[in-house]
Amino acid sequence: MPINAKPEYFKAEKKYNEAETMSARISALEEMLRTAPNHKGSETLRAGIKQRLAKFRSQLEKNRTTAKGGKGNTLSVKREGAAQVILASVTNAGKSSLLAALTNAKPLIAEYKFTTTKPEFGIMDYKGINIQIIELPAFFKDYAYKGDGPSLFSVIRSADLVVFLIDNTQNKEKQLELLYDEFEKGQIKLNAERPKITIKKTGMGGIEFLGKKYFSFTQKEAIEILTANGYHNAIVTAFETVTIEDLADILNESIVYLPLLIIPTKADIRGEGISAKTGKGLDAFKDNVFQALNLIKVYTKSLGKNKDWPPVALHGGDTIKTLARMIHKDFFKRFKYARIWGPSAKHAGQKVGLEHELMDEDVIELHVK
Repeated sequence: MPINAKPEYFKAEKKYNEAETMSARISALEEMLRTAPNHKGSETLRAGIKQRLAKFRSQLEKNRTTAKGGKGNTLSVKREGAAQVILASVTNAGKSSLLAALTNAKPLIAEYKFTTTKPEFGIMDYKGINIQIIELPAFFKDYAYKGDGPSLFSVIRSADLVVFLIDNTQNKEKQLELLYDEFEKGQIKLNAERPKITIKKTGMGGIEFLGKKYFSFTQKEAIEILTANGYHNAIVTAFETVTIEDLADILNESIVYLPLLIIPTKADIRGEGISAKTGKGLDAFKDNVFQALNLIKVYTKSLGKNKDWPPVALHGGDTIKTLARMIHKDFFKRFKYARIWGPSAKHAGQKVGLEHELMDEDVIELHVK
């Protein structure tokens, strides 16, 4: 029983106990999670609610797939470019106008609500790097469960970045609340890091815990939730402070972690942000997307020549080894050394090896044997 729970929680718990359908149980559990106390004493309670939610959501999707004759999700977007970016918003927030302004796409743009009925997409050119922008149909309550919502969430789950477009002419808090709620229902955590805990099944020996100083819960609590999920012999290792809720999240293999940008729209009418109509803030939008994706652009060059165009898209922390493998396997196999010009070089034309970490705007000359 939760400590200092408000009446809203007990009301939701009563709804759950009386629920006769899967959807009603899920709705009641979501309300229980929203209204449950959020402190040390309620962590086990919240973890248990999350476990039941994960189970029922999985069963709901299984039932949905069975009802479709086993076909499952039918919507997909072919991946193009260096990354995929999702545009999500309530209706009439300017997604289609922004997509048209940023890419080669020509989506239907109209004043009436819910104009977009399927994913629309195009390619945004950012200084020579191609980034795929995907516009989703407008979000509404229970979007994650109704119509094409589950299939659309399968598109989101394979993306690299989510952008919430918030209409300056509508209530900002209500828009954000709806979007966050639907992504939570879709089991996508935004701007959150995966808990630093691993679980490795073993053949025998029961459940062993490593890094015990990082656990903010008892082994008894952990064993209960682990055995309920089929873990009877395992090694559980924590690398930083984790809660029982973190353990529940790790056990739920359906959860996806994605970065999020929140961008106000219709700045030509009211407030700050971007305007697809006037072009205000679009260059800054592109910069923010590129940075949020943790991408860098580097250039290759041949001996005695200028840098090649277009640049190559890599991720922050990538090395010469990554670049060599990306260009061609022979460059990696026959690699001798590389020369570097740019931010990561100590001096122009620095001679480096495969483990040299690259930075944005570096120019690389690869030498092979």
